[in-house]
Amino acid sequence: MNNSTNNRAAGRFRTIAAVLVLLSRKTENGTEYLLQKRQNTGFADGMWDFSASGHVEGGESMIMTVCRETKEEINVDILPEDVEFMGLLHELGNDGEPRFLGCFKVNNYSGEIKIGEPEKIAELKWFNENDLPDNIIDSRENALRRFRQDGIFYQESGWDRQK
Repeated sequence: MNNSTNNRAAGRFRTIAAVLVLLSRKTENGTEYLLQKRQNTGFADGMWDFSASGHVEGGESMIMTVCRETKEEINVDILPEDVEFMGLLHELGNDGEPRFLGCFKVNNYSGEIKIGEPEKIAELKWFNENDLPDNIIDSRENALRRFRQDGIFYQESGWDRQK
C-alpha cells in the first residue's frame, strides 16, 4: 500500500508534517547559519540543508519535533521558548506526496555541536548569511531569502508538476 492509500485509508486525507531547524549566531562579520550536508537519505544528498530536519511523530507538536531532532542530529539542547517560527513550506514531493514543512530559527542553544547521525550528515559548517553555498537546497535558500526580506512567510513548491 503506498502512502497515498495510507493517507486516505481513514477516510480523511493526511499530509506529511516535518520541521526544518536553522541555528543562527551573530559574529563580528554578521549573522551566520549552521548548515548540514546531506548524505544517504534519498533526498538532496550532497546538498546543504538547514541545521536539522525531521518528521513530526504522533503526539508531537512541531516545536517538540524541533527540540528532539536538533538533539538527535546535531547534539544540542533547545528550549521551546527559544524557537522562532520563520514560515511554512507546502511542497509536493518528488514522490507525489504533499508535505507541510515548518521552518524554525534558533539563536539560543546549549551543548557542543557535533554530528549525531553520521550516516545521514556528511558535514556541519557555519556560513555567513551573505555567502551561502551554491549547492544549498533551492527551497531552503528561498525560505531564508523570504524570511530575511519579509519576515514570516508562506511558500509553495512542486505543485506545477501536477499539471
